[in-house]
Amino acid sequence: MIEVVENKVLIGQMPSGAPIELTTVELDSQVEGPSFYIQSGMHGGEITQWIIHQLFEFLQTNLIKGKVILAPCANPVAWTQRAYFSTNGKFDFYMGKDWNRNFPGNIDGSLGERIAFAVFQRAKTADFVVDLHTSRSSIPFAIFTKKEYLPFVKMVGLKYNQFLDVEAYPAYQNTLNACLDKVGKPNLCIECGSHDAYEPQYVEKVFDGLKNLLAAKGMISGEHSSPALDKVCVFGRLKKYRAAQGGVVHFNKKPGDEVHLGDELFYLFDNNCLGRVVPEKAQQNGVVLKISPTHIYWSGDEVVQLIANDDIESL
Repeated sequence: MIEVVENKVLIGQMPSGAPIELTTVELDSQVEGPSFYIQSGMHGGEITQWIIHQLFEFLQTNLIKGKVILAPCANPVAWTQRAYFSTNGKFDFYMGKDWNRNFPGNIDGSLGERIAFAVFQRAKTADFVVDLHTSRSSIPFAIFTKKEYLPFVKMVGLKYNQFLDVEAYPAYQNTLNACLDKVGKPNLCIECGSHDAYEPQYVEKVFDGLKNLLAAKGMISGEHSSPALDKVCVFGRLKKYRAAQGGVVHFNKKPGDEVHLGDELFYLFDNNCLGRVVPEKAQQNGVVLKISPTHIYWSGDEVVQLIANDDIESL
C-alpha cells in the first residue's frame, strides 16, 4: 500500500506574518528502493504543475519500489510577484537576482538563499533529482551538466538537449543542478515547454520521460515505459537574434521549426516610419528552440534563439 505524507518546512514569514513554507508530498511504496525528488515552480509563472499533478495520480497506484518526493511549488515567494495577470517570478524583485542562483543556500542569508537552503536540504537526500522549468515560448528540452548523465537524457527521450558546461559559465555554478553535482547527486533539468502555458502534447511528453526514468530504476513496471533513444541531439550554445531597434514584432517561425540560411524569422514594424517592415533573416541552417513571449521589443532585446545545425551533435 502506498503511503502518502505531506511535509512542510518553515522558511520564514511575510510582513503580514503569513508563513513562507516549502511543501513536499512523499509517496512511499514501503518497499526498499531508490528515492526520486521532482520539483516544480522554482520560478513563478513557469507552470509545470500539470506534470506534477499527473505524476501524483499515477504513482498512487503504480509505485512498486522506493519513494518519490514531489515539490509542486518549490519557491512560493516567486508566485506572489504578480502584476495584473502576469506572474513575474524569474527574478527576486528585492535582490534583482535569478531565484535559481542561490544554491546551496544559507539558512541565515537572504530570503532567496533561505528558500534555496530548504530546497537543497530536501533534494540532496534523494538518489536522483529532476528540476522542472519552462522557457519563454519553447519546445521541451533537457539540460544536463555532466556527460555521464547522457543515458538519463536518452531515457527522457526529448529530441534536443543542452549540455551545460558549468565550469565554462561561472554564473551557473550556483544553480540547483550544479550544486547537486558537487555532492554527487545525479540530476536533470527539464524545460517542459512555454512560460505560463498549457501545452498538453508537451505535458504528456515530459510525463512519459519521467516514467521512463522511474521504470529504469525499477520503481514502476516497465510496461509503463518506452525504450530509451539510441541517440539524441545535443547542443552547447544558442544563436541569439535581437531586435535591431524598438518596435513590434510579427513572427514568421515558431519553436521547433527548421530554418534555412536566408529564411525570414520575424518582421519588425517600425513605429517611426509607418509602412516600414524590416525582416530578420536566418544566418545559418538550424532549428528554432525558443522565442520571447511578447510582440513588444526594445533595441537589443532577444527575440529568437536558434540551434545552429553546426552546433548539434548526435550522441
